[in-house]
Amino acid sequence: MFAAQYLRKSTEHQQYSIDNQAAAIQEYAKDRGFVVIQSYEDPGRSGLLLRDRPGLQQMLADVVNGRSNYTAILVYDVSRWGRFQDSDEAAHYEFLCKRAGIQVHYCAEPFANDGTVLSSILKALKRSMAAEYSRELGVKVYAGKKRVTLLGYRVGGAAGYGLRRLLLSEDGRQKQKLKNGERKSLVTDRVILVPGPKEEVESVRLMFQMRLQSTYCAIAEEFNSRGIPHIYGGPWTEHRVRAVLTNPKYFGLNVWGRTTSRLHSRTKRISNPEQWVVSPTQFKALVDHRTFDLAQASRPRKDLAIPDEVLLGRLRTLAASQGTLSTSVLSRSQGFARATYARHFGSLRRAFELVGYRLSSRQINVSEQASRRRHLRQMVITEIDNCFPNQGRVYAGKNRLALIMDSSTALIPISICLGFTVRRGKAMRWKLHVPLPDRHLARLICLSNLNFNGFVAFYLMPNIQMGFQYWIKGEADPFFRSGQRFNDLAEFCTVMQDAAQVRRVLSDRLPACAGEPPA
Repeated sequence: MFAAQYLRKSTEHQQYSIDNQAAAIQEYAKDRGFVVIQSYEDPGRSGLLLRDRPGLQQMLADVVNGRSNYTAILVYDVSRWGRFQDSDEAAHYEFLCKRAGIQVHYCAEPFANDGTVLSSILKALKRSMAAEYSRELGVKVYAGKKRVTLLGYRVGGAAGYGLRRLLLSEDGRQKQKLKNGERKSLVTDRVILVPGPKEEVESVRLMFQMRLQSTYCAIAEEFNSRGIPHIYGGPWTEHRVRAVLTNPKYFGLNVWGRTTSRLHSRTKRISNPEQWVVSPTQFKALVDHRTFDLAQASRPRKDLAIPDEVLLGRLRTLAASQGTLSTSVLSRSQGFARATYARHFGSLRRAFELVGYRLSSRQINVSEQASRRRHLRQMVITEIDNCFPNQGRVYAGKNRLALIMDSSTALIPISICLGFTVRRGKAMRWKLHVPLPDRHLARLICLSNLNFNGFVAFYLMPNIQMGFQYWIKGEADPFFRSGQRFNDLAEFCTVMQDAAQVRRVLSDRLPACAGEPPA
């Protein structure tokens, strides 16, 4: 019987090495009459996420698409299949193989994966144990890194401009400076930061002095004009300057834990400084504490003092070199920010007109739509604030608008849909955009009129399970059948003041929201 083997090695135990797994699988195959004809490997890969395991992805693709010429898959144990935090995910991938007629064998487990009640219970228990092991390991790693940080050592990450990493032995003896990409070979060794080359240290100190009178962008331009190189190549940018001037390591403070990505989740920034791990470093600071604080407090608005002709000259040069002007071209140019032109000339579009650049019809359309949406958005915010002086509040983010009701603890996102006509003006359409995180929430949909100075109707809809974008084909669209129509926001506000009536309108499909709206 032909079989394939799946091998995965993380870094926790030698028993899980690729060779040891292959030897155990070969012995299992020999005893049961299997011949291994294909091998899939994920060396040094975490078992938490499928996207990080190309070997398992390839194997599942071969199985699902019928490209496999084997009847069984041999795996060392349940944990090698994966340490998925949701045990149903591991079961799903095994079911895909089983549906294709391929049985999964766990060679080192004390039970046979034969579908009996006992094996199913043991397999589910093993999957939960594998997931719990990863969670507990993450807690231990966090505690270990926190302790190392409090001792003043570096726990990871690049040194940064003006600094270098120095490797210390267990007894504190200096061993060597680590280059980019190099790591310590012994677990007992420690890493600290030390001042880098003299010219880089002087550049860092100059940067902090210039910050008292200059913006990040102006400092980057000055460094580029002087020919001061960056350690990672390329020119100095506003982001690179900010990374130096806002990092406390330059005045001798070791800070860790400003971001978190537990169990390979999406990286989140921790905004509360009280949750950071802070300790003094074991090297001489490049700048003193007072200089660093002055650099953080300095927020000069030098862009208002820049002559208009300088800004317009930069736009003319950019238009000549790129052949076009747009917000994306401006952001890639490493020049003045879009907001700077808006403060000087009222809008970016007006600045483009002053340098003789004619916007295309598509650019004009996009700009006008954005202006109309901002106007309608402010109308909705003002009217809802007037209707709910005490019972609710409007969350107005950069790209998000939502109503938070204190009485019903409900979060209701708000969508403003601009109106268009088709079929020579005989039919009206609206375009609805629903972000993925909000599909389980009720939503207030505001349909604008054709003049964009008001609204045709408002609909309170239950959870929307549909695509990312949807074209609403008139008010007769079947999409509105499950919603409640309102002629104006005052009528909507009257309904929203009664939590019981809200539940009744939405047929008990309005979920409660514990906490603030998503950022």
